[in-house]
Amino acid sequence: MKCPNKLTVSVTRYPRVIEVTQIGDGQYEFRGMYAKYLEILLSAWKGGYQLKFCEDEDLGTKDKNGTWTGQIGMVSRGEADIGMSLIGILEQRTKVVDFSVAYSMEAISFASYKMPLEGMFQFLQLFDLATWIAIFITLIILSLVLFLILKGKNTFSFIFFNTYSNVLGKSLLLHKNVLKWKPFLALWFLCAFVMSSSYSAVLLSFLTLSPPSKTLHTLNDVADAIRKGLRAFSGKHTFIVPFLINSKDEDLRFIGTSIAQNEWYHDWQATFAGKMIQPKDIYFSSRNMLKLLFGNIKSIHISENVLFVVPIGVAMNKNFRCVSHLNDILLRMAAAGLEGNILSQESYKFWVQNFDNLIERKENPLALSMHDLVGAFIIFLIGLTISLLAFSAEVFYGYIHRVKMQKKHPPPLKK
Repeated sequence: MKCPNKLTVSVTRYPRVIEVTQIGDGQYEFRGMYAKYLEILLSAWKGGYQLKFCEDEDLGTKDKNGTWTGQIGMVSRGEADIGMSLIGILEQRTKVVDFSVAYSMEAISFASYKMPLEGMFQFLQLFDLATWIAIFITLIILSLVLFLILKGKNTFSFIFFNTYSNVLGKSLLLHKNVLKWKPFLALWFLCAFVMSSSYSAVLLSFLTLSPPSKTLHTLNDVADAIRKGLRAFSGKHTFIVPFLINSKDEDLRFIGTSIAQNEWYHDWQATFAGKMIQPKDIYFSSRNMLKLLFGNIKSIHISENVLFVVPIGVAMNKNFRCVSHLNDILLRMAAAGLEGNILSQESYKFWVQNFDNLIERKENPLALSMHDLVGAFIIFLIGLTISLLAFSAEVFYGYIHRVKMQKKHPPPLKK
């Protein structure tokens, strides 16, 4: 069957994603990531074409009356032969339109700011829990070995506190018999030097550079963040929110319900105009879209955790007669590996054009505050309190012991 003399294409324009401007009679200028796909497709078509622009941002959803909106609606009603934008191949849509082969795969994920670690005891977070446990076990084992070597010449507690102070750079104040084990002591001094130097180096870098940060890696992390006051945003006319709400996972349902009830939806126009994501916001979208917007910003983390993967194709009217020719063009486009190259170019253009909005500015130099040191002071006060309590207990015990001894052995009466 012959292909139509003029191909009618429905297009939903999104800033930075697919921008098409008519510059002459039948001449168009294509800008944006998926506009490049459309330009390549139409140039390979080698025939006449006209574009029809879908005014709303809805790619295609079914309303309460059962009518399809957006590009899917235009293609299903015969107003266009095909529709090409960021259209996912979904089962509901296949009932009213046909789809070409998938020329791209979009993984739905999320992006968020790397959040600085907070708390009074940040200096303890410079080593992870396993490292601290290993250091403590090492001190216990070493103290036990030295206690056995000295054969009770020093108490175990005295030896333990000496080895602990040795890690902090102090000298060992143990019995002289320990010097007979010089190779053993040399290994321990080396170990203590490495531990103390490692912590000092990490602490100095912590004070000099930006504080360490944590990132949201999983969807469970996102749910916990929302419970703590963060917001999660999604596209209004996408299947992300319905997918989350209908999930069997409680955390995913909570995320979807929170977005729907609070109407946390993207303002794409502001975002593509260079408005930065807020520190307490989480953005759900395709990974390619997130990389386009935030791929060059180090303070924003794009999670590797994927919500779902959706194939991207061209929507076709049920009566479209050139399916094989269209699929052949799309398969050649996919085989050419254009996606990565187009994405990197468009992401760099977006970053350069919005450099002033995206650059991270630090107006005030980093300086230590009381908040940074309060944890160390708290530990010091706790230790001082315990020492005073122990000293008071020893004084009280000595007083009680003297009273008992005086009762047991009263002084002789003076004549």
